[in-house]
Amino acid sequence: MAAPTGPNSISKRDHAAEKHLAVSRRAARFAGIREKRDEGVLSEEIFQVSQALILCGLPYQPTTERHFTRKARLGDGSTVAVTFSTALEAAMPYGSDRTLLHFLMDRAVKTGSRFVSWETATEFLNTMNLATGGKNRRDLRERFRRIAGLTIGVERKTADSYSGRVMPIIGEYHLPTSIDVRAETNGSAMLPLTDKIVYGVEIDDKFFKDLLAHHVPVPAEIIRATRKQSQLQDLVVFLYWRCYAAESTSLIKWEYLRQQVWQDDKKERRIRERFVEAIACLRTLWPEVNAEALSTGLSVGKPRAGRYLLVEATNTRRL
Repeated sequence: MAAPTGPNSISKRDHAAEKHLAVSRRAARFAGIREKRDEGVLSEEIFQVSQALILCGLPYQPTTERHFTRKARLGDGSTVAVTFSTALEAAMPYGSDRTLLHFLMDRAVKTGSRFVSWETATEFLNTMNLATGGKNRRDLRERFRRIAGLTIGVERKTADSYSGRVMPIIGEYHLPTSIDVRAETNGSAMLPLTDKIVYGVEIDDKFFKDLLAHHVPVPAEIIRATRKQSQLQDLVVFLYWRCYAAESTSLIKWEYLRQQVWQDDKKERRIRERFVEAIACLRTLWPEVNAEALSTGLSVGKPRAGRYLLVEATNTRRL
């Protein structure tokens, strides 16, 4: 009997076909990044990403939680614990908010200034190949509001000492209530951040200093290719950084990675599966990546044949 095709019929989704299509498209995106690497142009657009945000990421879905801690172990045996909390009425940042946060931090590092204007931030839409219409601008403003309330505590522990900082990421902000900045500027009293910036954010001085001391160059193409898949973005960037910073091969047990990766379920099998997927994506554009998802944990080390993803990485690696 033929399947019903009338107006009241409900077509059944083919989840397997949808997944296959998504995987194929993702593979094509990463293959495109590989082509840019082979052409020697991958280094032309680099994001300077906060190490703290690489190690311990934000939630992937909206959450009512207003406080949580993530822990990570570094290759030199030290540990980093990052505690996130939200200090304002807005909810905890989540999902693709992390991509905007990476963008803001990159702009601050490159300009050497804690002030990032709203006009500069709207460049985010162009950088991510997003339409610059009203819907995306309103979405951008909401992401800004969530990020503005984010406070983090970073504690680093070595064999000899503890060191830490508690800091908001954004020290002060002034954002438009309208997406038409020119209309607002013409008709309202201003409380400018600086004599040149009316709307924008001021990155907290402590966080800015931590950012300048601990940032990692990441190809913007990786951030762009994964902006809709936040967990994949976190894992790919983390794997890239661990190979980038490694002095030798080490094994990170899944129980340690569980403390670091935000997941509702705690099953090691699923954590491992997600890393298998992320390694496959990274290997598409960087065959020399030295990472394996073993039954006992994640093995990661210096890239094979000493070939880093970025040519500059040989001289600029940092923990």
